[in-house]
Amino acid sequence: MNPIKRWRWWAVLVLPIVVIVLNAFGPDGWREPVVRLLWLSWTSVGVAIALSASKAMADYAHGRDAWLKAQEHPIGAGLAFLALCVLRGAMVLAIVWASMTQFAQAAEPAGLQRARAMAPMVVGEIERQWPDMPRRSYLGALIEQESCPSLSSSMCWSTTARLKTAREEGAGLTQFTRAWTAAGALRFDAIAEVKAMAPKALQELSWDNVYERADLNVRAAIVKLRGCDAQLAALTPGLDDITRVAMCDAAYNGGWGHLQQDRKLCGLTPGCNPNQWFGHVEKHSVKSREKWQGYGQSAYEVNRGHVRNTVPLESRRMKYLVLLGV
Repeated sequence: MNPIKRWRWWAVLVLPIVVIVLNAFGPDGWREPVVRLLWLSWTSVGVAIALSASKAMADYAHGRDAWLKAQEHPIGAGLAFLALCVLRGAMVLAIVWASMTQFAQAAEPAGLQRARAMAPMVVGEIERQWPDMPRRSYLGALIEQESCPSLSSSMCWSTTARLKTAREEGAGLTQFTRAWTAAGALRFDAIAEVKAMAPKALQELSWDNVYERADLNVRAAIVKLRGCDAQLAALTPGLDDITRVAMCDAAYNGGWGHLQQDRKLCGLTPGCNPNQWFGHVEKHSVKSREKWQGYGQSAYEVNRGHVRNTVPLESRRMKYLVLLGV
């Protein structure tokens, strides 16, 4: 039979390559597939060590001889061959499991280690503040997008994450921001705004503890997203979950007012549906398309990139499915 026509060759060779290539198109590029391939290479090392150890422990046992004798039907030879197989199999499993576990822990970026540690807290906040939250894994992607210059950065999934300029400050896991005018007057304060949405739940949150209280950071983001979702549902009943998540992400990054202006612009454009984000509202915006000096992207590109990096299943969101739920 032609090997190409046999399923096992596709399953063993082609399918893994396809999965690796598809993973490489995510926001983190080739990093994750390469790390997983390194894990696989250590499996081979573990197998080699296990086989060598089993040979040293039973150097008098010869697997080939036992196998040949087993073909002659002696029960003793068959049992000896079986025992040798069990010994080697157990050692392979033990050593590979230990090596893979240790390597996986060492290879996993520090940001993901912190995400794993914080996941129960995040899930708890969702359960308390918004148990019906659609696409829970999106919240993990949002935190990564806001706090992680890279997954190995010390700011990634850290309450100490900070973006500070002369006229703006973004703080914590979810980067709530305050900004000042050129004259030094406070232009807006996102923490004050979100506290007004849920005074009781967020009464402890302040600029004094925003870099210390991860739970309040996450709670504030949930409250803000919940408020946006409720506004959308009231304004346009019937929007599907993924559309509401995408639109609220755009609003989280660029403001509720700009989202509504973009939807209005879409509605005035032939062929554009203001009740659909992907392929419709995402292509039309009042935001500037001029690149910011020294930044390399325009306000429009930053906002739309924010949605693409956090909302689709194949985005950053995928890595949080297990930790936070679908």
